[in-house]
Amino acid sequence: MTAPDRLEQRLRVTTALALVLFLLVVWNPVGNLLLPGAFYVPANIAVAGLAVVIARLAGSTWVELGLDRETLPRGLRVGAVSALVVGVAVAAVVLVPAFRSFFESDAVAADSGLEHWFIPAVRIPIGTAVFEELLFRSVLFALLVRLRDVRVAVIMSSIVFGLWHIVPAWESAADGAGAIAGAVVGTVAITMVAGVIFALLRVRSGSVVASMMAHAAVNSFSYLGALVVVEHLG
Repeated sequence: MTAPDRLEQRLRVTTALALVLFLLVVWNPVGNLLLPGAFYVPANIAVAGLAVVIARLAGSTWVELGLDRETLPRGLRVGAVSALVVGVAVAAVVLVPAFRSFFESDAVAADSGLEHWFIPAVRIPIGTAVFEELLFRSVLFALLVRLRDVRVAVIMSSIVFGLWHIVPAWESAADGAGAIAGAVVGTVAITMVAGVIFALLRVRSGSVVASMMAHAAVNSFSYLGALVVVEHLG
């Protein structure tokens, strides 16, 4: 590849990265504050699909995006093991009375019977886990790797993933400046660490399916743990 070709490719990838970051900035408040609940899953998947199209137009391959069929079996295996570990950990915390308070949730208690199965079975796995993993561990990660190296891509995509959670943390925090600040800082820090773990699963397996399954397990099993606590152990 000639120098002008490399420069053109780098410009194309940089432009795609800027577009994806702009999409994230715009969609974050829309998805969290303005989007009606009924549109949460389809709208998020549409946004993730748009991000994948942008990456593909910039030259990212299915392998680079972690969406290649050859790596799917390994992604499923790594994801299944990760989900099992998460499930055991959540069950252990729920069963220990001293730690059970971590899963007490007024929001879960207020959800309807329909929401008690729809949220952990559909909304979280598809509308949150698949959506966010396509954005952060597939598209954003692939574009960053094109510009830097894997280590930088893991760190930078995880930082953006943490910042992505500022709005929902702010929205769900208790009243008071201190409570809001604590919730935001704590949520960003925790989700940055989670982002690193999800990215490492994606790198190790070669498939974003692994991080999708781990992400879905963390969120869905946590919801189910809270449901068990508020309905049966509270």
